[in-house]
Amino acid sequence: MVDANPRDLIESDQSLKMVPRHRFLELHPELTDIHPMKPTIPARMLRREAFTLIELLVVITIIAILAGLVISQAPRIMRESRELEVRNVITGLKTGIANYQVEYNRFPIPADSASGDEDAQAILTDDSNTLVDTLMGDSAQSSDSEPNPLNPKGIQFCDFRIAKNGVNGLANSQSPYRLVDLWGSPYYVLFDTNQDRKITNPDISNQDPKISQSAISPPPDNLPTDVAIYSIGQDKTQQTGDDIVSWRQ
Repeated sequence: MVDANPRDLIESDQSLKMVPRHRFLELHPELTDIHPMKPTIPARMLRREAFTLIELLVVITIIAILAGLVISQAPRIMRESRELEVRNVITGLKTGIANYQVEYNRFPIPADSASGDEDAQAILTDDSNTLVDTLMGDSAQSSDSEPNPLNPKGIQFCDFRIAKNGVNGLANSQSPYRLVDLWGSPYYVLFDTNQDRKITNPDISNQDPKISQSAISPPPDNLPTDVAIYSIGQDKTQQTGDDIVSWRQ
């Protein structure tokens, strides 16, 4: 007689299912190690498969493409970041001049800076004049010096950072100050000294034809403003394509 399988015994005899588990195991100790509900997981499902050579090559290719895109855009991103820094200084300088005009109803330059009906030549933010000192107010004056006649109230209209390695900020620690861009050159400031509410547009004589001869957006002969500021850029040459100006982006 073939012994009955204990599992078959449980399934065939419905009455055994009504017996409490501990009582049933006391009657049939040989069934102690049987776990009817325990699932069986195939060994191949427990084994983690490695990447194939093709999958690795695909991943490496994707990484190489992404790295190439980042590297190719890096010079443009750095250039735009530098231009943004210079534009921020230009904006601060123009805002300071505008606030000075509100306070004193004049430009922060000597009255004899221009003669005749033409606007004055560009004023540089170097130590050849007192433009930066005037906008800096009392912070540009020593305790024993006479008040600046162009800013007798000593109001500070601009606050510029100290230059590092002679670039991007105030290049000297005391008056007369020099304000320089990222490449160590002073900024150029154009004033509407003849008060006709316009300034001759430097873009007309720009050496870059994309600027001076643009068919899509030709430069106007005059700028409808009383103050225009620009940096001559990395090439340190006036009226070239890398100039950073206040009147266009």
